[in-house]
Amino acid sequence: MKRAFLAVLGVVGLAASAPAAAYTVRPGDLLVRPVAGASVNVVRFAGATRATPQGGMLLGVDLDWSFDGALAFTAALRPVVSPGYLDVNLGLGAKYRLVQLGAPFLPYASAMVTSALGGPVGYGDLHWNEGLRLAGGVDYFVMRDLAVGLEMGVEATHMFSPMPGPEVSTELLAGVTFRL
Repeated sequence: MKRAFLAVLGVVGLAASAPAAAYTVRPGDLLVRPVAGASVNVVRFAGATRATPQGGMLLGVDLDWSFDGALAFTAALRPVVSPGYLDVNLGLGAKYRLVQLGAPFLPYASAMVTSALGGPVGYGDLHWNEGLRLAGGVDYFVMRDLAVGLEMGVEATHMFSPMPGPEVSTELLAGVTFRL
């Protein structure tokens, strides 16, 4: 136990001793970020979504490719798992990081166009949604190639199947970012 504690102190000490510029995102960087969290439907069309759970566990992966350090193309695959229900969400968009801060923590904002297909495991209607997701978060670079972060997002969609109607969900995610 003591060795693990000393190893953690060593990593934190190395991170604190390096210049903050070592922990920024540069043009051409590819970042991979596994995420986990919760998704909660806050607006549902009850007639069409009676089989849809109120919320679920979100697991997924994000990819960011940086154009110029601050601005990045982002893509996400984020399935939401609930008892007896699976929803697979894909997103494409842009992310802007405040790399100008010169600190190991980087706040960011992102916007994505999303598409989701979900339904009950077994028999039931498939649900198809298209929409927009806005999010904000912060990544803390523990090392040049490793960051931990939190993100909060809101997704507004229009359900096309089985019946048309609006849906809105909120998400809270934690992620670990690796630079490739």
